[in-house]
Amino acid sequence: MRAGNAEYRASLDFPDIMPIFPLAGALLLPGGNLPLNIFEPRYLAMTDHALSSHRLIGMIQPDPAAGAGEAEPALCRMGCIGRLTAFQETGDGRYAINLTGICRFTIDSEQPLLNGFRQVRFAICEDDLDFGHRGEESAALHDRDGLLDTLRKYLAANGMSANWSG
Repeated sequence: MRAGNAEYRASLDFPDIMPIFPLAGALLLPGGNLPLNIFEPRYLAMTDHALSSHRLIGMIQPDPAAGAGEAEPALCRMGCIGRLTAFQETGDGRYAINLTGICRFTIDSEQPLLNGFRQVRFAICEDDLDFGHRGEESAALHDRDGLLDTLRKYLAANGMSANWSG
Protein backbone atom coordinates (compact mmCIF):
# COMPACT_ATOMS: atom_id res chain seq x y z
CA MET A 1 0.00 0.00 0.00
CA ARG A 2 1.38 3.40 -0.96
CA ALA A 3 0.65 6.50 1.13
CA GLY A 4 2.29 9.71 0.02
CA ASN A 5 5.94 9.00 -0.76
CA ALA A 6 6.10 5.87 1.39
CA GLU A 7 5.22 2.28 0.60
CA TYR A 8 4.13 -0.25 3.21
CA ARG A 9 4.28 -3.97 2.44
CA ALA A 10 4.68 -5.77 5.77
CA SER A 11 4.64 -5.24 9.52
CA LEU A 12 8.41 -4.62 9.44
CA ASP A 13 7.69 -1.32 7.63
CA PHE A 14 6.04 0.08 10.78
CA PRO A 15 7.42 1.24 14.13
CA ASP A 16 6.75 -0.79 17.27
CA ILE A 17 4.86 2.05 18.98
CA MET A 18 2.60 4.62 17.38
CA PRO A 19 0.69 7.67 18.66
CA ILE A 20 -3.08 7.36 18.51
CA PHE A 21 -5.78 9.95 18.06
CA PRO A 22 -9.06 8.78 19.62
CA LEU A 23 -11.67 10.94 17.91
CA ALA A 24 -15.36 10.07 17.99
CA GLY A 25 -17.06 10.33 14.63
CA ALA A 26 -13.84 10.57 12.59
CA LEU A 27 -13.39 7.63 10.27
CA LEU A 28 -10.23 6.86 8.33
CA LEU A 29 -10.20 3.85 6.02
CA PRO A 30 -7.29 2.25 4.12
CA GLY A 31 -6.72 4.29 0.98
CA GLY A 32 -8.88 7.16 2.23
CA ASN A 33 -8.01 10.69 3.31
CA LEU A 34 -8.97 12.47 6.50
CA PRO A 35 -8.40 16.23 6.88
CA LEU A 36 -8.07 17.33 10.52
CA ASN A 37 -7.77 20.62 12.35
CA ILE A 38 -5.34 20.11 15.25
CA PHE A 39 -5.53 22.60 18.13
CA GLU A 40 -5.34 20.80 21.51
CA PRO A 41 -1.82 21.00 23.02
CA ARG A 42 -1.48 17.21 23.37
CA TYR A 43 -2.44 16.65 19.72
CA LEU A 44 -0.15 19.45 18.59
CA ALA A 45 2.62 17.54 20.41
CA MET A 46 1.45 14.30 18.75
CA THR A 47 1.62 15.95 15.31
CA ASP A 48 5.11 17.33 16.04
CA HIS A 49 6.19 13.85 17.14
CA ALA A 50 4.79 12.23 13.99
CA LEU A 51 6.42 14.84 11.75
CA SER A 52 9.80 14.29 13.41
CA SER A 53 9.67 10.51 13.17
CA HIS A 54 7.69 8.03 11.08
CA ARG A 55 4.75 10.35 10.18
CA LEU A 56 2.20 7.77 11.34
CA ILE A 57 -0.85 8.34 13.56
CA GLY A 58 -3.40 5.71 14.50
CA MET A 59 -6.98 6.95 14.19
CA ILE A 60 -9.31 5.09 16.51
CA GLN A 61 -12.77 5.52 17.99
CA PRO A 62 -13.35 5.86 21.72
CA ASP A 63 -15.41 2.91 22.93
CA PRO A 64 -19.04 4.13 23.04
CA ALA A 65 -19.75 1.74 25.92
CA ALA A 66 -17.15 3.50 28.08
CA GLY A 67 -18.05 6.37 30.37
CA ALA A 68 -18.48 9.70 28.59
CA GLY A 69 -16.20 12.58 29.49
CA GLU A 70 -13.34 10.47 30.81
CA ALA A 71 -9.89 12.03 30.39
CA GLU A 72 -8.57 8.80 28.83
CA PRO A 73 -11.63 6.90 27.56
CA ALA A 74 -11.50 3.22 26.70
CA LEU A 75 -10.83 2.57 23.03
CA CYS A 76 -12.30 0.34 20.38
CA ARG A 77 -9.95 -2.50 19.57
CA MET A 78 -9.37 -1.68 15.89
CA GLY A 79 -8.41 1.53 14.11
CA CYS A 80 -6.66 2.68 10.94
CA ILE A 81 -3.05 3.80 10.59
CA GLY A 82 -2.75 7.12 8.79
CA ARG A 83 0.34 8.62 7.24
CA LEU A 84 0.62 12.37 7.66
CA THR A 85 0.74 13.38 3.98
CA ALA A 86 0.08 17.12 4.27
CA PHE A 87 0.26 19.75 6.97
CA GLN A 88 0.00 23.48 7.24
CA GLU A 89 0.71 25.79 10.14
CA THR A 90 -2.23 28.16 10.40
CA GLY A 91 -0.42 31.03 12.13
CA ASP A 92 -2.67 30.91 15.18
CA GLY A 93 -1.09 27.84 16.80
CA ARG A 94 -3.07 25.18 14.93
CA TYR A 95 -2.17 22.62 12.28
CA ALA A 96 -4.34 21.70 9.32
CA ILE A 97 -3.26 18.16 8.43
CA ASN A 98 -4.27 15.32 6.14
CA LEU A 99 -3.92 11.66 6.99
CA THR A 100 -3.90 9.03 4.25
CA GLY A 101 -5.13 5.63 5.43
CA ILE A 102 -2.67 2.77 5.12
CA CYS A 103 -4.15 -0.25 6.88
CA ARG A 104 -6.17 -1.33 9.88
CA PHE A 105 -4.49 -2.10 13.19
CA THR A 106 -5.42 -3.69 16.48
CA ILE A 107 -4.13 -2.55 19.85
CA ASP A 108 -1.80 -4.95 21.62
CA SER A 109 -1.15 -2.68 24.61
CA GLU A 110 -1.35 0.95 25.56
CA GLN A 111 1.95 2.60 26.43
CA PRO A 112 2.68 5.48 28.82
CA LEU A 113 1.59 8.95 27.74
CA LEU A 114 4.14 10.96 25.77
CA ASN A 115 3.77 14.75 26.07
CA GLY A 116 0.09 14.22 26.92
CA PHE A 117 -0.86 12.06 23.93
CA ARG A 118 -1.62 8.35 23.94
CA GLN A 119 0.44 5.73 22.16
CA VAL A 120 0.08 2.01 21.61
CA ARG A 121 1.96 -1.11 20.70
CA PHE A 122 -0.07 -2.59 17.85
CA ALA A 123 -0.45 -5.26 15.21
CA ILE A 124 -1.33 -4.43 11.63
CA CYS A 125 -3.96 -6.23 9.57
CA GLU A 126 -1.76 -7.70 6.85
CA ASP A 127 -4.74 -8.22 4.48
CA ASP A 128 -4.97 -4.46 3.94
CA LEU A 129 -1.36 -4.15 2.77
CA ASP A 130 -1.70 -6.39 -0.25
CA PHE A 131 -5.16 -5.27 -1.28
CA GLY A 132 -5.81 -6.39 -4.83
CA HIS A 133 -2.89 -8.80 -5.01
CA ARG A 134 -4.34 -12.00 -3.60
CA GLY A 135 -6.15 -13.59 -6.54
CA GLU A 136 -9.17 -15.71 -5.59
CA GLU A 137 -8.83 -14.94 -1.89
CA SER A 138 -8.89 -11.22 -2.66
CA ALA A 139 -12.04 -11.64 -4.73
CA ALA A 140 -13.71 -13.43 -1.83
CA LEU A 141 -12.72 -10.67 0.57
CA HIS A 142 -14.02 -7.95 -1.75
CA ASP A 143 -17.39 -9.36 -2.85
CA ARG A 144 -19.28 -6.35 -4.24
CA ASP A 145 -22.48 -8.28 -4.99
CA GLY A 146 -22.52 -9.71 -1.47
CA LEU A 147 -21.96 -6.25 -0.01
CA LEU A 148 -24.81 -4.78 -2.04
CA ASP A 149 -27.11 -7.65 -1.04
CA THR A 150 -26.30 -7.05 2.62
CA LEU A 151 -26.88 -3.32 2.18
CA ARG A 152 -30.29 -3.94 0.54
CA LYS A 153 -31.32 -6.18 3.47
CA TYR A 154 -30.13 -3.59 5.99
CA LEU A 155 -32.05 -0.79 4.29
CA ALA A 156 -35.22 -2.91 4.06
CA ALA A 157 -34.99 -3.93 7.73
CA ASN A 158 -34.68 -0.28 8.76
CA GLY A 159 -37.39 1.10 6.46
CA MET A 160 -34.86 2.95 4.33
CA SER A 161 -34.27 3.16 0.61
CA ALA A 162 -31.43 4.06 -1.73
CA ASN A 163 -31.21 5.68 -5.13
CA TRP A 164 -29.56 2.70 -6.83
CA SER A 165 -29.40 4.30 -10.27
CA GLY A 166 -27.62 7.34 -8.79
